This record gives sequence, structure tokens and C-alpha cells, in this order.
Amino acid sequence: MEKLRTLIREEFKAALQQDQLLTKEGAVKVTGASNAAFLKAISDGIVKPQLVKGRKKAMYLESEILKIEVRRRRSQ
Repeated sequence: MEKLRTLIREEFKAALQQDQLLTKEGAVKVTGASNAAFLKAISDGIVKPQLVKGRKKAMYLESEILKIEVRRRRSQ
């Protein structure tokens, strides 16, 4: 039973460590950031574009995208 638990833990850790690649549009949608905020994050080096073979658009790692700080305006 203990071997089964360790195996499940290892599989769960491996599943959590997988990082998805998103397009710019998908990344902006996930974070809720504006286009300007996204481009600023790229120029600051927070997000690095990745070129994937067979695709014309750059892709971005989800873990890096989630580091973008988004300022929300308060509605009154």
C-alpha cells in the first residue's frame, strides 16, 4: 500500500510540473491583463516568447504568464 501511495505522489508531482504553452491571446485572456501590460512584461523579461516548430505565432509558458501583475480598477 505504501508503494502505491509513493507512486501516486510522484505521478501527481509530475502532472503539476507540466507547463502549458499559450498563445498571446490565450495568455491575455487567462491573466486579464491588457495588451500593453503583456508587452511590458515581455520587455521586462518576466515572460519569454518561445517558438514552437510548425507554428507561426510565439507561445508563452503558463507559469511565466501567471507572474504578470494586473492592476484592477475599483468600480464605485
